[in-house]
Amino acid sequence: MIFIGLFGLIALVVVALNIYNNSNLEQIKEYLVSQKCTSIIYAKGSYKSLCDDKILEISNSFSVDVEKNSKTYKYDKIISIETKNFNLVLNGKEELKFATNEELTNFKNELEKKLK
Repeated sequence: MIFIGLFGLIALVVVALNIYNNSNLEQIKEYLVSQKCTSIIYAKGSYKSLCDDKILEISNSFSVDVEKNSKTYKYDKIISIETKNFNLVLNGKEELKFATNEELTNFKNELEKKLK
């Protein structure tokens, strides 16, 4: 009986954390849309998007703080773009991680269009 109660408590915590996490993801996505960013992709714990003059990456966390959890990469500071193991490497050091090769290829193609 104790095991059933313990299992129920664990299941309740997992469900609550999942609902809370989905709420955070929606808030981050709404922020990116409000900033008029395109090519929004969620992979490896963060949203990556192409905005007017920069790439914006916002990491998912328990508290949504866009300023604290974001990284920006200005287009005019990007000198080189490489791909390596589902990662987009900017200037030989900054990495944007993707889950699939298709996501990586699409994002890279859109980025190259913005840089031209």
